[in-house]
Amino acid sequence: MRTLMVSLAALSMAIGPAAADTLTEAMVAASESNPTLAAQRQRLNATREALPQAWAAALPQISISGSAGASDRDSDNPLLEGDRTETWSSSANVSQLLFGSGRVVASTRAARAQIAGAVADYELASQTLLLDVTRAYADVRQAQAVVAARETTVSNLTRLFEYAQAQFDAGVVTRTDVAQSQARLAQARTQLVQAQGAMAAAVQAYQRLVGRPPSNLSAPAPTPGLPSDLQTALDLSVDNSPVLIAAMADTRLADANVDVAAAQGRMNVTLEAGSSIGADFDDDDSEATSDSVGVRVSIPLFQGGAIRSRTRAQRALRSASNLDLAAAQRGVQESVTNAWTGLASARAAVDSAREQVQAAELAYEGVTLEQETGLRSTVEVLDQEADLLTARIALAQAERDLVVAERQMLASVGILSIPPQNGGLIEGQNDGLRGR
Repeated sequence: MRTLMVSLAALSMAIGPAAADTLTEAMVAASESNPTLAAQRQRLNATREALPQAWAAALPQISISGSAGASDRDSDNPLLEGDRTETWSSSANVSQLLFGSGRVVASTRAARAQIAGAVADYELASQTLLLDVTRAYADVRQAQAVVAARETTVSNLTRLFEYAQAQFDAGVVTRTDVAQSQARLAQARTQLVQAQGAMAAAVQAYQRLVGRPPSNLSAPAPTPGLPSDLQTALDLSVDNSPVLIAAMADTRLADANVDVAAAQGRMNVTLEAGSSIGADFDDDDSEATSDSVGVRVSIPLFQGGAIRSRTRAQRALRSASNLDLAAAQRGVQESVTNAWTGLASARAAVDSAREQVQAAELAYEGVTLEQETGLRSTVEVLDQEADLLTARIALAQAERDLVVAERQMLASVGILSIPPQNGGLIEGQNDGLRGR
């Protein structure tokens, strides 16, 4: 037990006296180093390549080829036996799609919708990370506050135990008072160790997200940009929620995929040109060239019903994506409403908890003074100390919940971002990957 207490105390000292970190600095560090967000960024980069791939079908297709070979001919005719030829040839071909029945346009629309959805997914991953960092930051501060409160309780109970022991030695109180004080002190020490263990877990969660251990975390600054009322929050979510933006992008993608599937069964017109040259290695006079140019028209007449089937499948998926959009709208509305209610509750809880702490501190001071004059018993002082500890822990929880609730409100409407420092933008926040 003593070894564990020493190690946890060392951890507490290690994250305490260094230079203070702010929530904004933690968010910046997480955005720059978090591997989950970096992986999502690479997925976005991969999705962006869908647009040039779609455009490629509308651009000229150029290819060249060359070949060389030798052949021996065996024959029963002695005059032809041992005839060997060595030839070479090369060719160049160019084709240009002239009319694709809207296939390229539909593919381009689908690519743009894919990119829009990927950008929204990246935004969602970024804001989720920032919210997780906020929780981890607030959890560490709460754990530190709980540890500090329990350390104060251990100190108070130690002093009360020593006072009870002195009173017992003087014959003023009974052994029961000493035992009560000793039991509460032992319980407080155990709870202190447990609180230090919880703080160690909170530190590890913070380090996993941010990439470095916490260092004397300062109180978060007031959150800017909070909506003034619920309707404003709902209106903001319509234009900014990554969940809604991704769902709307999916509907555009599904609509474009219907046109892509239907275009497979329509006419294609292609301009084609080619040039080739070939000769015998041993006979320069055998060199021959040929050039060609023409227009190729292709119309699928019968594909076994595959094209119609794929088109029907894409139409069904389009209907499903529209329903998914309706479900996303309901989900975002619920999330925003719950976040607004949670924020209001968190604000009220902080005010109430602060009043509770003030009253509990005043009551504890009064009971302690009354005990010295013989008006209060030891158990009454112990109970009041427990009430004070409960009030302090409740305040730490309420302050943590308020910090998270404010950022949860911003995340629910889709506008949670890294606050500017020194009046400027955070480096990397306008990196193009967010679609800005």
